[in-house]
Amino acid sequence: MKNLKYISVLLLVLHLQMGYSQGTYDFVPSHFIQLSEEQVSSMSIIIKPDIMLFNDKGDRLGMDQMSLMANPEFRPIFFADNTGNIKAVVFENKLENPIVIEKNPEADFEEGEYALDFLATDLSGNTIKLSELRGKIVVLNFWFIKCSPCVMEMPDLNQVHSMYDANDVVFLAVTFDRQELVEQFLEETQFDYTITPDANDAINIYGVRSFPTNMVIDRNGQIVLKEIGYRTNMKDVLVEAINKLL
Repeated sequence: MKNLKYISVLLLVLHLQMGYSQGTYDFVPSHFIQLSEEQVSSMSIIIKPDIMLFNDKGDRLGMDQMSLMANPEFRPIFFADNTGNIKAVVFENKLENPIVIEKNPEADFEEGEYALDFLATDLSGNTIKLSELRGKIVVLNFWFIKCSPCVMEMPDLNQVHSMYDANDVVFLAVTFDRQELVEQFLEETQFDYTITPDANDAINIYGVRSFPTNMVIDRNGQIVLKEIGYRTNMKDVLVEAINKLL
């Protein structure tokens, strides 16, 4: 699980050998500077939620398309501001075809599919068994402390949490971070979900590799929603899914 903690620090080994296009991308703000291969190879590339992602036709991409970074069919071209911070990435299609925006395969599930059972312990030492929550709607969030998009969506998740009675909807936040680190994190950042730290088993059971991942499970234990990555409208997406089950 150690490698998961660095999911937002992107591996560039495949791309650094390919070279960078010197094409002009007029849709990228003019005050951003295109970085050379030499510049990129000497710096740590950290992708934050405020970074703009484009295909080579100028279409904006969502953060869930960051998986293209590891796709050998695409070449990432980085743009930085005058302080050297990455502010935009253009994914250039080496086959000269536009990027098709597709749903992350991790988000796939079959209609009527039951959520896999797991055991976890919350910050108060209470044991939580997912199957014992049957009869209630369960909202799952998979996250970790150093995941910037995860932290970015927490205010919206808190708002969703505040809208529902605990007797109807249970909100669980699952992380592999140790309890002491989570408790330190919560001293400065509010997260109202019931948090289960050290929950590697639950993460492995669901095969989560992209963070954040949000799920909604109905009263019968069936998955009705699975969203991968950061979305600016996550609050609306969750509320719509929950309200259909009430």
